[in-house]
Amino acid sequence: MQTGIDTSRIVVGDVVQIVETHGRAGWVGAFVLVTELKGWGIMGYVHVVETHDKCGFAYIRLKWDDIEYVGKATLTPGDLEKEPTDG
Repeated sequence: MQTGIDTSRIVVGDVVQIVETHGRAGWVGAFVLVTELKGWGIMGYVHVVETHDKCGFAYIRLKWDDIEYVGKATLTPGDLEKEPTDG
C-alpha cells in the first residue's frame, strides 16, 4: 500500500501514525515520535506510561508505507531533561 506520504516533509521530532496495513495489530494506530530518518523509512518510539511518575519507550522501525504524517511534536521527553533558560 502506498500511503502517499511526502517523505521529504518528515523530520526528526515529527509524529507519525502507524496505518492499518502495517501487519502487527498491536501497533496499528499508535503515534510514533520520529528519532531517525532512513532511506527505507523511520525509526522512532511510542511513549508508554508505566506509572504516574515513570514512563518507558517502545522502539520501532517502520517503512514509509506503514506510516502517515500527523504533525510536529510540541513536547518530547527530551525537553523535560533540558535545563530551563531565562528568556
